[in-house]
Amino acid sequence: METRNETVLRIFESDFYINEMVKVWEEGKKWADWIAELTNRYGLGKRVLDVPCGVGRVSSYLVSQKFEVTGVDISDRMLEIAKRNVPNARFIKGDMRKLSEILGNEKYDIVVNLFNSLGYYNEEDDMDILFSIKSVTKGMAVLNLDNRDYVIFNMPEIRYSYVPPYMVVDTSRFEPTTSRVEVIRKYLDSKGNEVGSLEYSQRYYSLHEVAKMAKRAGFRVVDVLSGYSWKPFEIGDPQMTLVLSTS
Repeated sequence: METRNETVLRIFESDFYINEMVKVWEEGKKWADWIAELTNRYGLGKRVLDVPCGVGRVSSYLVSQKFEVTGVDISDRMLEIAKRNVPNARFIKGDMRKLSEILGNEKYDIVVNLFNSLGYYNEEDDMDILFSIKSVTKGMAVLNLDNRDYVIFNMPEIRYSYVPPYMVVDTSRFEPTTSRVEVIRKYLDSKGNEVGSLEYSQRYYSLHEVAKMAKRAGFRVVDVLSGYSWKPFEIGDPQMTLVLSTS
């Protein structure tokens, strides 16, 4: 039987998933602009850790704004794309639960964990990720997650999206006893034929849950915002972005 670790790696090494990440490359610019504003607002340095960095869509735009960027990801295939497209950043293979083992004594002005990257493992692992992020942060960390309370009332059972060259069909089921969403994702070609599929489960968090976890990891919650905006988070927002301080 496949372990959760093996399942997560299989997803992120998938041709279909990687194709999706490359096609939303421009979203990285919005986050990079937001991070640049964060440095100005709080007087932070420009040494950034992007974890998990994926194909480098945020790192790319950070480098163009003169940030010194290190990216960490578990996927060899994603790192190959990141290194090819962002040659002026440093990319390292590694598990974000073990950042101090990967990076040694290195500390970063800003550590970013974006695009709802928690929840693929179990809750204990997510706690390990936050402790790990804290261990390499000397300034602030940014944690961006989908809002569980929004998902409960707004997630369609079936969702269609077009990510060239495929139609992507997600069939999702929310399990209230675990707050996990079980997803079957199918990829259809132009004739409607299924050419591939992925199945995965992800834990979703409410604000009070993740704020409690961040505090337990040793962070102070400085602000909670809606996505990559500066609007204060409200319970009906799809995303929550926690700005965390080590002091």
